[in-house]
Amino acid sequence: MPTNDNTLVIHTELIWPAMNFKQVEAFRAVMLSGSMTAAAESLHTSQPNISRLIAQLERASGFKLFERVGGRLLPTDEGAALFADVERAFIGLQNLETSAQNIRRGGTGQLRIAAVPSLSLTVLPKVIQRFRQENPEAAISIHTSDSPMVAHWAASQFCHVGLASYVGEDMPGVRTRKICDVPGVCVFPTGHRLGKLRAVKPEDLKGEEFISLSLSDGSRARVDRVFAGDKEYRKLNLETPYAATVCSLVALGLGVSIVSPMVALEYVHMGIETRPFLPQIRFSTYLLLPEDRPQSLLSQRFGVLIEEMLTEASKDWQG
Repeated sequence: MPTNDNTLVIHTELIWPAMNFKQVEAFRAVMLSGSMTAAAESLHTSQPNISRLIAQLERASGFKLFERVGGRLLPTDEGAALFADVERAFIGLQNLETSAQNIRRGGTGQLRIAAVPSLSLTVLPKVIQRFRQENPEAAISIHTSDSPMVAHWAASQFCHVGLASYVGEDMPGVRTRKICDVPGVCVFPTGHRLGKLRAVKPEDLKGEEFISLSLSDGSRARVDRVFAGDKEYRKLNLETPYAATVCSLVALGLGVSIVSPMVALEYVHMGIETRPFLPQIRFSTYLLLPEDRPQSLLSQRFGVLIEEMLTEASKDWQG
């Protein structure tokens, strides 16, 4: 209709609605099956519904999709050209479905783990072995440091999960959960006089060379508190940041110490023995996660697995 100004008049009755997925799906089914009846059966619908969807798609596209020739339903040239693009689109959708299935089965593909040495040098490799069996395509990297650095790596999202031996107020930005807690054991060389005892007490270590963890390790403070005021009990000339190194030094006859039983177990074959230590000194493991980041499928699975394996490994020392 003419107007007295330059107003643009849009004749809405000439604009057809855009094609939708059901129309395209019906078109593809007809192309693949060769008939509307067969297409209806494959899509679990009625033949009239397929005819209606094809008619809607023809109106939306602006050209005929099929012609009846000798009783057969044949695609027009335009219909054949559209079908080629439709197939490419459906292949893309299938790829998306496959991608979603792969993510659901194996996560996003990468897992960065931060762990203290007492775990990364002992129990963690076994956990990784089991985890890889269940997630063979996962790319895994392990980063080892003390508990504060592990917490920093988790908080900064450099690592997806952290495994620390203690947590403190100076570790912001992480969510923590204790996943293991066991009483420490006294470790000493095979054949040592302490092997005659059922349990070792502080006074039993009088005059012994004691191999300590570094002062920066939270476990060191708990051990030292037991011996507070009784410095003559121990000779403190050796220290190391790694409980694994402690056990190696003990095996060489260089002293005795108190460590997590799960670390000690890995070094029994080297010539060390263990006894319960009283009063108990607890050795804990904490799972650390970034505070403001959703947990990935891989990190969820890893968290569940390591808690299960640590629980199983520590059941003989619970108390």
